Amino acid sequence: MTRLLSLAAVALIGAPLGASDPTPVLGVGIVSADQKLVFLPAKDGGIEAVDLATGKPVWTNKDAAKLAGASDKVVVAWAGDAKKANTFRVVSVDAATGKTLGKSDPIELPDWAAAVTGDRRSFRTAAKVDGETLIVAWQAGTHYAGGAAPTEEILAAAKRDASGTARVDFTSGKVTPTKDKPKDDDFKAGPAGGFGNKVGTYEFQRSEEVPRFKPGATVVTKVTFTVLRGKKEVWKRELAGSPWLPPRP
Repeated sequence: MTRLLSLAAVALIGAPLGASDPTPVLGVGIVSADQKLVFLPAKDGGIEAVDLATGKPVWTNKDAAKLAGASDKVVVAWAGDAKKANTFRVVSVDAATGKTLGKSDPIELPDWAAAVTGDRRSFRTAAKVDGETLIVAWQAGTHYAGGAAPTEEILAAAKRDASGTARVDFTSGKVTPTKDKPKDDDFKAGPAGGFGNKVGTYEFQRSEEVPRFKPGATVVTKVTFTVLRGKKEVWKRELAGSPWLPPRP
């Protein structure tokens, strides 16, 4: 069992996620409640905190892959398992230093699902603090991505959806699945639940380019995150790209 947080670290959590208003932006990042930092998926892997005013990196954490939420003291992220695609772990990170406070035990998805997604699979997760535990919501799916016009039977066979919630104990890292099904509001704590592009005096833009590809080969897109203030560009930064598999012929 993986220890998630020491009792001293639990005190860092402070208010529940959302109470101090960290703000998800463009489905990719989270701006801290004091608007001094923006948390993003780092280009070379992991997550990072970037100074919102200057664009200078403050810290990078390689234990996590993508963001799931934030409070005034803690960034909650997650990481998939390269050897077992249908599992992921929650990672808790000190928002000020980037230090890993701990990881949860694996959270399992259906056999057909994948936390590290490609073009034909989808996955999103978000997390919020509830007392001394963390509530994690997840949603996974598959869909048809062929080139030819499919029949209704093919579409139905390719489409699968599943979702769930789990409670993670801070002190032990133990994961307990719950019977509750997540609602759309449950994902607002994470980047996937917020596509706004303005916070205070800042405005954000996100662009994504698909490179040239060979038929049937997965490519990684180029994602650029730009920060503006008063319509003037302040800084821009390349982020982790997304795997993209072109449709079958």
